[in-house]
Amino acid sequence: MSRFRTVAERPIIFAISAYWAMFWLLNALDKVLAQTHLGVLHWWGNHRVEKFTMYFDRLDIDAGWVVATLLALGVVELGAAALFVWVLAGIARGEGGVLGRLGLGVAASIAIFFGFGVFDIVVGDRAELLEHSTYVGVLLVSYLAGAAEMFFDQMRRQAATPAE
Repeated sequence: MSRFRTVAERPIIFAISAYWAMFWLLNALDKVLAQTHLGVLHWWGNHRVEKFTMYFDRLDIDAGWVVATLLALGVVELGAAALFVWVLAGIARGEGGVLGRLGLGVAASIAIFFGFGVFDIVVGDRAELLEHSTYVGVLLVSYLAGAAEMFFDQMRRQAATPAE
């Protein structure tokens, strides 16, 4: 089976997984590259060191932990990106179970945003809380769109099978 055909059979799950893999990869890189000139590109990003220094000051935590915290969060986000890459690899190889893999990536992403939301509440950043809560809603819709694609594909296959 050609890779194009397998991707064409799961275009919604493919697009959802590609988006979230890109999202988490770039979000992880933003923890390291924010406000960095890369030669041909200036990565503006979100100046998280500044934000986290302010948060840690509010929590009376030594600001020396900011960079280590951001790097640890970046590793967690790379893990989330890897889950969505795993979905993409399954689609490309024509494997089954891609909806289950998508569900795992979505669940892990929601857990990450849940953690971010708790932190947002503790430090009193309601704008970040709204943003992170919105991502949870988008993740749920992403999963539902993938499930709908699988459901309608199954219905199409059943309709194409002659009745006995």
